[in-house]
Amino acid sequence: MVFWKVENLPRKQQVKEMTLYVRELTNEEGNRLKKIARKNTDGVKVRRSLVILASAQKMKVPEIAELYQLSREHIRKFIHRFNKEGMDAIQPRYNGGRPRTFTPEQRADIIELAQIPPKVLGMPFTHWSLTKLKEAAEKKGIVRSISIETIRCILEEANITYQHTKTWKESNDPGFHTKKNESNSSTKPRRKMDG
Repeated sequence: MVFWKVENLPRKQQVKEMTLYVRELTNEEGNRLKKIARKNTDGVKVRRSLVILASAQKMKVPEIAELYQLSREHIRKFIHRFNKEGMDAIQPRYNGGRPRTFTPEQRADIIELAQIPPKVLGMPFTHWSLTKLKEAAEKKGIVRSISIETIRCILEEANITYQHTKTWKESNDPGFHTKKNESNSSTKPRRKMDG
């Protein structure tokens, strides 16, 4: 309900103030709001429930704003929203943040690629590293560009583990092992000096 009221002020200061209240609550709505206000852990839902309950008790918007440290505009918008949507208005609408860069199809293709052994695709290694998976996804045209961190997050969401790569060099010289051991004996041991 909306009421127009003129305060008992001197004639110069008389201002029409619109008083806004929440619509009449059903018993079920009142009970649900009280339960949310007492037992819910989501601060946004609790605060919204308290605002609606206060308005249902005919508290004015400025009084509610002062009591709960919220802006009058925010309270008015929320009361209008509750009057229109009912209990659905209590649910926060979180939609912040940047939208996902990659489509669900691209993510699924990356997950599928990660589950194919690299040797099957003709790669010269046996396990995927994040870097190699990134390069393969870009080369196959699954994505134009992707960071290693995003690859890691996609795999983590799908509960897929990856290998941390270890590199080493091997010689194709047949006498490598004997030469390697001989080079150790060719170096002279250093004498320890006392002192």
